[in-house]
Amino acid sequence: MQRLSPPLAAFVEEVALFLEPGGMPRIAGRIVGYLLVCDPPHRSAAQLAEELSVSRGSVSTMVRMLRTTGLLEPAPVPGERAIHLRLSDDGFEAVFEHQIRQVSAFGELASKGLTVLRGAPSERTRRLRLLAALYGFYEREMPGLLERWRTERARIIRDFAAEGSE
Repeated sequence: MQRLSPPLAAFVEEVALFLEPGGMPRIAGRIVGYLLVCDPPHRSAAQLAEELSVSRGSVSTMVRMLRTTGLLEPAPVPGERAIHLRLSDDGFEAVFEHQIRQVSAFGELASKGLTVLRGAPSERTRRLRLLAALYGFYEREMPGLLERWRTERARIIRDFAAEGSE
């Protein structure tokens, strides 16, 4: 099994620490960080456990969570019985789409609060009105941002393909 060099281990840990405040458990963040840079770009759960020095049970739990979010997908490896996993090419886009849904839901919740406070003095509803406006802004802007990214991503992939044919 591959051992992580100190700079690689530090990078993997830095990714995990970056993702943790957003709600991703540290071990899941380490899996994501490692799968961003490992070669080949896929690993079995057993390999992840050994190479990241974490328990197989923790890896199993985190892999299930990461597959549910769309960040991980199976990577068929001929001749291997174990299921290998890799980062999905559009996994972070799936996370962003989830964030868009969360923004929409929280905006609806702020609007619901305004309904509850209908007729209350404007000083009392000011925070909720600002919150509803902010989340309404995010809800309008984020889908366009995602579409612009997808256009950019397609261009980048075409450029990658062109590099390979040179």
